[in-house]
Amino acid sequence: MEQVPIVVIALIIVGVAILAFAASRYKVAKPNEALIIAGSRRSAGGVRVVVGGGAIVYPLVNVAKRISLEIQSIPVGLSGAVTTQGVPVAVEGIVNVKIADDEDAIRQAAQRFLDSQIRVPEVVRNVMEGSLRTIIGQLTVEELIRDRELFASRVQEVANGDLQGTGLAIDVFTIQSISDSEQYIENLGRKAAALVKRDAEIAEADAQREAREKQEVARQSILEAEKATSLKEQAILRDVAAAEARAEQSKPLADAEARREVVLTETEVAELVAKRRDKELDSEIRRTADAQRYAAEQGAEAERYRVKAQAEAKRDQRLLEAEAERANLEAVAAGKAFEARELGRAQADATLSVGEAEAEAMAKKAAAYKEYEEAATLELLVSRLPEVARAIAEPIANVDNITIIDTEGANKLTKVTANTVHQLDSVLESFTGSSLSGLVGRYLKESGNGAPSDGGSGEATERGS
Repeated sequence: MEQVPIVVIALIIVGVAILAFAASRYKVAKPNEALIIAGSRRSAGGVRVVVGGGAIVYPLVNVAKRISLEIQSIPVGLSGAVTTQGVPVAVEGIVNVKIADDEDAIRQAAQRFLDSQIRVPEVVRNVMEGSLRTIIGQLTVEELIRDRELFASRVQEVANGDLQGTGLAIDVFTIQSISDSEQYIENLGRKAAALVKRDAEIAEADAQREAREKQEVARQSILEAEKATSLKEQAILRDVAAAEARAEQSKPLADAEARREVVLTETEVAELVAKRRDKELDSEIRRTADAQRYAAEQGAEAERYRVKAQAEAKRDQRLLEAEAERANLEAVAAGKAFEARELGRAQADATLSVGEAEAEAMAKKAAAYKEYEEAATLELLVSRLPEVARAIAEPIANVDNITIIDTEGANKLTKVTANTVHQLDSVLESFTGSSLSGLVGRYLKESGNGAPSDGGSGEATERGS
């Protein structure tokens, strides 16, 4: 019976020892590392990768080691890299590198850096310097400065290609500074600053110009608004003046119409008062005794008559005033018309008197001419002969020089003048029936005989012949 507990204790001890041994051989990978187990027949290349889990490592069969999956920040610097313009530049940056997440990349990294993880920064730095030189040689300084993100992404792309097969991967590459020893970038900055300053000055000038233009437009709008307001005010003032003028013109008519309305209204009011008084008196009469009825009726009738008479008197007075005003206006108008008519009549009488005097004078002159007959006519013609001669000679007097082309010479001018007088005598004979020479001859003949009557008979004899 004593042997049974010993066996049990021994089995327990063996079990605990087995469990302790198994626990000591069970390896768990931390979140920031991967467990590399060599000697595994079930894995590619005999290397098993455990990430975020655990595995039993058999003694004498497997070898287990850990590799870090944490990101490493590695400073990268490069100087003397030449751009496409031949300008040497210096670039400084930070690259974040890690082991890739897939098992093949972890297995590759374990193969290269499992026992020498300290070499990772050096390898990455060499790869990055080469990639930087390659990309810088393809870009200009302006492109490097203007678009750093594009520059960094291209460098990262080339570097990842170079690191392929090592299990490493560039997570982030950040460029911290770009400089050169030739002050090319500084001069670019000055040029850019000058361009920016120029553009700012141009923009400021444009803004000021636009502001002035807008101010001018606003001022023009204000002036237009003020002009429109002034025109409206003037139109309103004109309308008010026209309305006042019309009101002033219509005021007399309105006053007359108002007076007429007042008279009519007062008449109507008086009649209404009389009617109401009649009703009141009728009511009072009905309430009085029969003995006072007759006296009350007489008093009411007298009162009504008096009120009516007063109303009619007032109405007649106003009507008479209006009629008198109208008669006065008509009298003034009639007086002006009478005055104008009398003045016209006096002017007509004066004109008639002047005409009659002139007619009487002409009649007397005609009677004198008829009485003296040819003697008067001859006397009139003789009195006009100097004027006739002057009229004939006036054209010749206005001539400075006369050139006569004729065989008779200056005698031709005398003949022309005599011809003109002879033609005038013929014209006179055609109008009056007697020539000037005939009248003069008969006058001289009658003067020689000394008897006018004989002259008359002689003239008759001559006319008959």
